[in-house]
Amino acid sequence: MKILWVVSSLLPQIARLTGEAEQPFGGWLVSALDDLLANAQNEITVCYRAGMPQTRGSEGQLSYCSFRQDLLHYSLENETLFSELLRVVHPDVIHIWGTEYPSALAMVRAAEREQMLDRVAVSIQGLCSVYAWHYEAGLPAQAVKAHTLRDWLRRDNIDRQREKFGVRGAYEVAALQKVKHVVGRTRWDQACARQINPNMEYHFCNETLREPFYEGSWNVSSCERHTIFVSQGDYPIKGLHKALAALAYLKKDYPDVKLVTTGKDPRVKGLRARLLQSSYARYLERILSAWGLDANVEFLGSLSAEQMKRQYLRAHVALNPSSVENSSNAICEAMLLGLPVVASYVGGTPDLISDGVSGLLYPFDAPYLLSDAVRQVFSSDELAARLSSQGRYAAAARHDRGKNLSMLLGIYRSLAKTVPENS
Repeated sequence: MKILWVVSSLLPQIARLTGEAEQPFGGWLVSALDDLLANAQNEITVCYRAGMPQTRGSEGQLSYCSFRQDLLHYSLENETLFSELLRVVHPDVIHIWGTEYPSALAMVRAAEREQMLDRVAVSIQGLCSVYAWHYEAGLPAQAVKAHTLRDWLRRDNIDRQREKFGVRGAYEVAALQKVKHVVGRTRWDQACARQINPNMEYHFCNETLREPFYEGSWNVSSCERHTIFVSQGDYPIKGLHKALAALAYLKKDYPDVKLVTTGKDPRVKGLRARLLQSSYARYLERILSAWGLDANVEFLGSLSAEQMKRQYLRAHVALNPSSVENSSNAICEAMLLGLPVVASYVGGTPDLISDGVSGLLYPFDAPYLLSDAVRQVFSSDELAARLSSQGRYAAAARHDRGKNLSMLLGIYRSLAKTVPENS
């Protein structure tokens, strides 16, 4: 089967061929690509977003082609590039992973031009058109409208970032309205996709996680007590500001409580660093100081999969405080390792966690209930062990590599049936 992928980042399998630095993104794609390449009958071309100059090459069953794409501007050049690529590769299946970039629309239009639209499947990761509605959730007006010098120069304060999500969402909606096949994994993404395109065919397929998370097991007896791990929090949708509000409540009962997260530390020193600070980072810096949390929060920068795994196994609880999610890989990775999870009841998260059984859910806008959920895990090793066991069981079934590969191949075969026999 000839399969063409469109992805938004450089995958490790291609980075090793091109000599480029590997990126800590798209981990679920890495496992899926390895599993597909394990079948010698599959020929896969990966078209990936990168800088210039354009890169092309191949080794064995795997071919690759890069394209350039920014966040906000549609590229006719990419549409032409994709049309040429479709004529050369003549794939049985065209799988667009995500709708976050205008390149998704460019590939859909190219496939339509080449009369291959029936072969296109679009996987929903997040949905910018919907995320825009939730972008500023829980932030005070002064933080939303604030500007740092960096924001003025880049036209990129919190309010402007929400507007950019809306622009990207318009391209996304245009792409989804054209396609006939959508791949998703939650009731949330199915409902959102149907509102955009009531005539599309929805295909369910769970994701396979990164390899390191299938080994290892969290244990309450060896964790760092009262440590909360948040996988990321460098932009408002991830809800770190709400997590910090809950941390202030928790500190009253647990003075040693610590929240550990990835990304840059917003507490900067020096004039140049302050000038380059975003308004959201400055807001985080201010509330850390105002609520007396400086000693209770640690920022770790960018982490590899193995480093993330160590943080999950180290923590007492994983927290996902987002204002919107589809299916958070951070939640899934934590559950697969057995780390108890507390998460906001948003988007597709209720499809991942059964409240009180495989994790604890709370309303996004209620940090006092978030703190109570974390307190329950801190105060009861019996509850922590039960959530750990049930979470691992649910995640192991959801992220079974064999089952997920079978589902994906089933989708591909159904699309490939649309290919004329003489093509």
